[in-house]
Amino acid sequence: MCVLALFLAIKMGMSVVCEIWFTFSWLLDHLPKLFPINRSVNLDALKEKFETPNPSNPEGKYDLPGIDVFVSTADTEKEPALITSNTNLSILAVEKLSCYVSDDGGSLLVFEAVAEAVNFANLWVPFCRKHDVEPRNPEIYFNQKRDQYKNKVNPDFVRDRRRVKHEYDEYKIRINNLCDSIQRRSSAYNAQEDMKVVRQWRDVIGDDESVKTLNIPKPTWMADESHWPGTWNVPAHRHSRGDHASVIRVMLRPASDEPIKGGDSSSIDLTDVEINLPMLVYISHEKQPSHDHNKKAGAMNALGHWT
Repeated sequence: MCVLALFLAIKMGMSVVCEIWFTFSWLLDHLPKLFPINRSVNLDALKEKFETPNPSNPEGKYDLPGIDVFVSTADTEKEPALITSNTNLSILAVEKLSCYVSDDGGSLLVFEAVAEAVNFANLWVPFCRKHDVEPRNPEIYFNQKRDQYKNKVNPDFVRDRRRVKHEYDEYKIRINNLCDSIQRRSSAYNAQEDMKVVRQWRDVIGDDESVKTLNIPKPTWMADESHWPGTWNVPAHRHSRGDHASVIRVMLRPASDEPIKGGDSSSIDLTDVEINLPMLVYISHEKQPSHDHNKKAGAMNALGHWT
């Protein structure tokens, strides 16, 4: 009986200790929620520290450290090229950011969409800086329901916005036509290559019947008349989604430390407007059937390596 009573006493004591610990941990978890701390960025303090001349920064240059932003895409059917391109534009329109686009599928469509985004960014980014445009994703900005002319005092805003909207509409048309454009270009170049191969085969073999047995690859062609090193529209060895070489292209070089002001271009007046663009890099990491590419984790590892 004494042993049983001792066992029950120990069990009761452990239960009390557990309840006390549970109550203590509950208080630790909920007390901060009763008195929340809301933090906000003091832009004036940041400007005073990083943009005001001081002994460590005599010229008062904007010397906040840059940030690398990763944009990941894998399937152009599920993630349309226009959405990826507009995401890149919204990143390029923010200072001190470097954009790295990871294309897990190695698609020429994504690459050329990024190239189109770079061309449009030369107009869109200075426009955002000149008129403090928000949000900086053009698709969202131009489809807003609110009055976009409210609090705009610059007399050039209406003319500039109309011009940029026109350029954006043309940019969207080019992006949406990229798939057909790549297909037509590749078909034209492949037809020429097929004719050359058939002509050479006939000159060497002289047998028209054996021409039908030829298995001629159908490359996907870039605009510079070279073969795309990534995934082809008609998959082939070392040119399929799971088997292709790495592709790395620096679309925009790192911005200069010195400010670059624009001028009065044919589109909009960019006098005294900063036209420097951040760095933009396209990356598609190599894949081989004999090695596990680890899907998105492998893509992120490749981005981390190159950044």
